[in-house]
Amino acid sequence: MSLRHRSAALAGGASCMAALAGLVIATTPAAPAHRLSAAMTTHAAAQSPTPVAARPPLGRAEASGLKPDLRTAGTADTASPWTPLENAPPFGTPGTMLLESDGTVLVHDEPDNNVTGGTNEWWKLTPAANGSYIDGTWSQIASMPAAYTPLYFASAILPDGRMIVEGGEYIGENAVWSDEGAIYNPVTNTWASVAPPPGWTNMGDAASEVLDNGTFMLQQPCNTCLTNPDLTVDDALLNAGNLTWRVIPATGKTDPNDEEGWTLEPNGKVLTLDLWAPGNTELFNPNTETWSFAGATAVGGSPVDPWPVVEIGPQVEMPGGNVFVVGAGSSTQEPPTTCTTDEPTQTALYNYQAGTWSAGPEIPAIGGQEMDSTDGPGSVLPDGNVLFDVSACVYNTPTHFFVYNASSNTLTQIPDVPNAPNDSSYYTRMLALPNGQVLFNDGSSQMEVYTAGGTPNPAWEPSITSLSSTTLAPGGTYTLSGTQLAGLDQGAAYGDDVQDNTNFPLVRITNSATGVVTYARTSNWTSVSVAPGTRSSTEFTLPPGTPAGKSTLVVVANGIASPPATVTVS
Repeated sequence: MSLRHRSAALAGGASCMAALAGLVIATTPAAPAHRLSAAMTTHAAAQSPTPVAARPPLGRAEASGLKPDLRTAGTADTASPWTPLENAPPFGTPGTMLLESDGTVLVHDEPDNNVTGGTNEWWKLTPAANGSYIDGTWSQIASMPAAYTPLYFASAILPDGRMIVEGGEYIGENAVWSDEGAIYNPVTNTWASVAPPPGWTNMGDAASEVLDNGTFMLQQPCNTCLTNPDLTVDDALLNAGNLTWRVIPATGKTDPNDEEGWTLEPNGKVLTLDLWAPGNTELFNPNTETWSFAGATAVGGSPVDPWPVVEIGPQVEMPGGNVFVVGAGSSTQEPPTTCTTDEPTQTALYNYQAGTWSAGPEIPAIGGQEMDSTDGPGSVLPDGNVLFDVSACVYNTPTHFFVYNASSNTLTQIPDVPNAPNDSSYYTRMLALPNGQVLFNDGSSQMEVYTAGGTPNPAWEPSITSLSSTTLAPGGTYTLSGTQLAGLDQGAAYGDDVQDNTNFPLVRITNSATGVVTYARTSNWTSVSVAPGTRSSTEFTLPPGTPAGKSTLVVVANGIASPPATVTVS
């Protein structure tokens, strides 16, 4: 199926990405104080001669109606890693997905019917009594404020368990680079609006990160995006207690934030690859609130598709801090132009301990078409490998799936989901589940779960060092302490338009007699650090109806569980 572009509807919306075209950074009266250097201004101006429409465009696949094919090409009896949900989502179009701290999955409704690009509606997938997400059931949660209907936005689960949503490249079908935000309280099932950082008139498809200490950090891709585009390097830090912001100058940042993704490293710094200065990478130090050079990507290992595309694939962190970056290729062919580029796509690998970059394995062309991720998802697996998808050229179809094998620095193509012929990578989302599986959607009514082989290294497991009580009651709140409670990676990633990190603790209780699985809601965890051996604590609250009797309790982070503790539920 062809993409449903809305170039006519979006013609009035100048892209933040294309704001460099006019490059009014140095002359905009309303611009924030923290601008690009003259050298970067000159560099950016040379890259971007004319504005373009918002990217990625609106467009989602329709369901193929096919059942999963569990066989790779040329094989007869290969078990499929994909299993469809027993209960299809009962709403328009599943989009961004976040894992709540009670083990449920919150899914944004993002229909693309050439009328609406985003909505204010969210739905919840609750795992079955045996802990299965495949057999899970759906319910609708409260909706965001009526006028806030974003698509491509920043998001995160905060240490108190609330979910925050910021910005939106689109509101409905209109490209506006919204400065709105909202925060969801899962205990009261209510939303509250969040005012933008001081001086910010736009945010759009901003990236975000929860820092080691739990502070939510948000980037600003551009300001006055629609009238006098001004790309910035500004970031803002949220005081989650009173929902106020402090804008920081991002000292040392050498290129605009626009289209960049972020990765939290074990030392607490945030890694990014510069899309407007390809080959350059940077690290943000939360202690000094400054950016510094993080090395140049290697020859043959550039994951950035530069101007006029300016896209990158997911930066997926693996246990230990190494980061595999899926390349966006080199093609400029996007619909309605057919993909005829027939080149391999470069990937990059960041060695955390050495602080150096090397070339990852090339993604081969398939069927005479370049396969890349011009925005798209990836997820670390419990065994430390990386699942990701790629599609033809720029926003074209079809999509194919690979696993990056971390120990051998190689790629393995795996069976596709049934809707892959209709998919482009930017349609798709992945979420690391607490049972070690990966939840996948492509915006159609078909959602699948990926089950990987392999087992985690025992050294990656969280551990419980103390429980405030081993006798637990439904409705009661308790405290748990331990090491590596947030895991050693961040779970899933996406180019820049989706953030669904899962580096925080979940508590899973399994009744020893019946096998019934219950997730206790965690809150007020003291760290999301992915550094080995990090000590932290979290509160957890048992839900009503937790089965009584002897049970086992584990902490789970990114699909890896701790050794069990024995508890009794009264």
